[in-house]
Amino acid sequence: MLPLLLLATACKKDSTDNSITSPRIVSIAPDAGSGSMIVSILGKHFSSVPDENIVQFNGEPAVVLDAKPGELKVVTPANGQTGKVTVSVKGVVLEGPVFTYLEPAPEYIVSTFAGAGTNGFLDGPGTAALFYQPEGVCLDLQGNIIVTDRTNNRIRKITPDKVVSTIAGTGDKAYGDGPVAVAQFNFPWRSTVDAQGTIYVADRDNHKIRKITPDGMVSTLAGSTAGYADGPGGDAKFNQPLDVAVDSDGNVYVADNNNHRIRKISPAGEVTTLAGSTSGFKDGQGTEASFTNPSGIAVDKDNNVLVADRLNNRIRMITPGGQVTTLAGDGVAGSLDGDAANARFSGPYGVDVNDKGVIVVADLANNRIRMIDKGKVITIAGTVGGFVDGVGASARFNQPTDVAVTSDGTIYVADLGNHRIRKVVPM
Repeated sequence: MLPLLLLATACKKDSTDNSITSPRIVSIAPDAGSGSMIVSILGKHFSSVPDENIVQFNGEPAVVLDAKPGELKVVTPANGQTGKVTVSVKGVVLEGPVFTYLEPAPEYIVSTFAGAGTNGFLDGPGTAALFYQPEGVCLDLQGNIIVTDRTNNRIRKITPDKVVSTIAGTGDKAYGDGPVAVAQFNFPWRSTVDAQGTIYVADRDNHKIRKITPDGMVSTLAGSTAGYADGPGGDAKFNQPLDVAVDSDGNVYVADNNNHRIRKISPAGEVTTLAGSTSGFKDGQGTEASFTNPSGIAVDKDNNVLVADRLNNRIRMITPGGQVTTLAGDGVAGSLDGDAANARFSGPYGVDVNDKGVIVVADLANNRIRMIDKGKVITIAGTVGGFVDGVGASARFNQPTDVAVTSDGTIYVADLGNHRIRKVVPM
């Protein structure tokens, strides 16, 4: 009996040793990306000789750069497709997880569209013109860029061929309706344009929403003294309104900053509260929802209102019926691309959307321009603060406050700290 027992024990020991020393794949990192990128395959008992590890991505061979028993560094196949990763080590074939091939993100080039870079006031061609902390940008139907030139207390215009002129405002920090040449504003923050060419302005420190008609007259659409009150135009109250947007029915929406609400002004001038109540964060219906200092708004083709909820570090959406949801951001200040729900912003300040549903965000404290499309957030331009024209992350902004995006994906940026209007174009 003893020889048989020893044989059984020996067989059991040999079997266990084979299991322990068999090569295996534990994980791959990253598990998604493009062709010709370096990926780490983590595991056990790979060969230390690179050529003895045959790696394939969905059947396409990959180049093994470095081999260790616990890790292989490989270059993904340039023209590979999504599928499982396999590793053959000395004839033993291992099947690993799926590597997902992503469409390469387009690169964007940043240039200066207008503004010399020093603060001041001067109309004229492109980079010869002067702005003083331009706060907002929007587009009219002719492709002109409307600029709310905050510290100059003026509304300016840049034609497609880069000629800068003044639409309204004397430069005095005051309040006055009338012809555009004598009208006065008090820190105008942002503006929007309707289908008839009427410009609406969030006149922040006058706590009013102003209106500039194509015939050159400035009037007050709604607002009186600082406070909070719904009601007919002149009876309503706002508290430092920062942004405005208009829908296809002629309703004007207001990011009412210090009231932490999104307000609605009907074509007849009646002011109501669409959503929001006290400062905080909560999704929900109408006044059950909460914002914290909403700073930017835009309206999409379905008349949903998009909100840059600045101090909640989120991008929110309000349906025409007043239902509030969160589109992007987990609420923690930071800079993180990826799935919209887990992405991070730091003081998202301006927002716009084009007719294809692509959302662009001026991420103020990150000095970046971000994009939300198909449930993903990507950074398309900017890194640390400064001024540099260039491609993608090599470009620099200094407190970008607002964005306007066209149907073809061209983006205009109010680069407040650089006193410039920048242009961002997909390459």
